[in-house]
Amino acid sequence: MPSSRSKLIPYKRIVTWPLVGLLSLLFVDRSCSQQQQTETKTQEALLRKFANEWVEIKPGNGKFPGEMEVIHSKTGKKQSVKFNEVFSVSRYEVTQELWQTVMGNNPSRWKGNRNSVEMIDFSEAVNFCDRLTRMLQTQKLIRPNQRVRLPTEIEWEYVARAGTKTRFSFGEDEKDLGDYGWFTGNAAGNDPPVGAKKPNPWGLYDVHGYLWEICIDSFATENPLVHLPSQHWSVKKTSPVLRGGSWKDKADKLASDFRLKAKQDGKDDAVGLRCVLVSN
Repeated sequence: MPSSRSKLIPYKRIVTWPLVGLLSLLFVDRSCSQQQQTETKTQEALLRKFANEWVEIKPGNGKFPGEMEVIHSKTGKKQSVKFNEVFSVSRYEVTQELWQTVMGNNPSRWKGNRNSVEMIDFSEAVNFCDRLTRMLQTQKLIRPNQRVRLPTEIEWEYVARAGTKTRFSFGEDEKDLGDYGWFTGNAAGNDPPVGAKKPNPWGLYDVHGYLWEICIDSFATENPLVHLPSQHWSVKKTSPVLRGGSWKDKADKLASDFRLKAKQDGKDDAVGLRCVLVSN
């Protein structure tokens, strides 16, 4: 006749191992939950940080005029453009940590959390702005009637010039450019953090150099620089406009009025983006 002890052995085997497995699953679930909570808090912190970096642009207030004179790049004809709308622009180019938070990847060649994101094309930039809008609205960091988008070309030049009429926002002399931007004269590679140089009069960093910044407009050589801030734009662009110059370029391409034509699906480690915040 089997002893009482021998009867308990199989019972222990049947009961003990499922309990161990269950406890292991509970531990894994708890670890995953904690990791998710940490990632969520990190995401929220980065979004709050970005939301605090908007610079409000109020045309016509203080030392910043409500009008800007631009020159038609094809005919050389001067044209006066008036701004009536208040909007905001990001103090820095979009960083890799923000792109990673919004898009879930980092396509950049030159890695660094606070480095500007690069190796992106026009469609990806537009998609980023749309996703960022939804995330900021969910966190109630912007109003429901606000949205993030790429700047129009005329918006970009207006905030880059910051009321100046000189070649650069700091003056005419190329010798001062190294204090304000990264270009061939001082850049060994596209790998500094944003904001390492001096800002322009609006308090915006890296508008001259570092990365070319994608605008929402097509490169319309027959009639450039007449696009006023508007909600009526299309993402079906064949040749987006790039502004600002980059670390790969000489000083002349970093001027406030310099324009560059790009391919819609073109990617380069010298191309990034800066966002604007507008009300519908």
